[in-house]
Amino acid sequence: MTHLRDKRVLITGSGHGLGRELAKTFAKAGCEVIVTDRDADRVHDTVGMLTKSNHRAFGYAMDVTNPESVLDVHDHVLSEHGPIDILINNAGIVCGGTFENLPLERHKAIYDVNCLGPVNVTHTLLPELLTRPESHIVNIASASALLPLPFAATYASSKWAVLGFSESLREELRLTGHEHVRVTSVCPGYISTGMFAGVKTPFLMPMLTPQILADEIVRAVQSNCEIVRTPWQVKFLPLLNGVVPRRILRWLGDKLGVLDSMSAYHNIAEQPRLAKEPLPRLAPESVPAVLSE
Repeated sequence: MTHLRDKRVLITGSGHGLGRELAKTFAKAGCEVIVTDRDADRVHDTVGMLTKSNHRAFGYAMDVTNPESVLDVHDHVLSEHGPIDILINNAGIVCGGTFENLPLERHKAIYDVNCLGPVNVTHTLLPELLTRPESHIVNIASASALLPLPFAATYASSKWAVLGFSESLREELRLTGHEHVRVTSVCPGYISTGMFAGVKTPFLMPMLTPQILADEIVRAVQSNCEIVRTPWQVKFLPLLNGVVPRRILRWLGDKLGVLDSMSAYHNIAEQPRLAKEPLPRLAPESVPAVLSE
């Protein structure tokens, strides 16, 4: 069991959305929060919100895609506040559209922020985390790290990379005698932060609120949980991927509205032209037993 009181936590992309909610939730748990975001105004607003509630919080503008920016913030945090105990790699971006219609620059930007961002920040802060008696890394992946996500191919693959990075780093730390540095992967469904405005949530799958997810992540750190899959439907994905034939998985993905969920996404490069009309959603009484338990 990890105790959070007086731990110092650095959260990337915490000027808004889930990151801001994580800052609030960790602060309520007794942590000193280091707010970082590429947008300096958002950093200022989040730190002001926390300090007005009598929480300990400080902030820095930081671009996770720029190793020099990350190193500069690390040096300031270390000299002005001390070493961190918990790192939350939350910063991420998404763009939607058919792969060929999305400019190559956007594909690259997704990988820069979602893949290289956690690598840049973790590489800079890990030596410090290794020296702490009890430390933790949380990487925000996605349910799309466990299944295909058409019309967001680079976003989904970037989250596959985050999940693979998390799982591999955890085992490396164990094998090198650094098990005190815990690693948690977070694979949530769609979150109601505005980042996924317009998506069609799959059948029976709720849109997660940032508050609920932030609470789950804090509990995962406290209990040293290795992976968070939420909502409950996401928990079945590894089992389904392992035992169900691909053609059946594809049929389920169509029927449940998983595979075309990004087709109506608001921030899409060009509305995709589907080869066929989306299949109608299942009625509740016809949901396969494996998903309705």
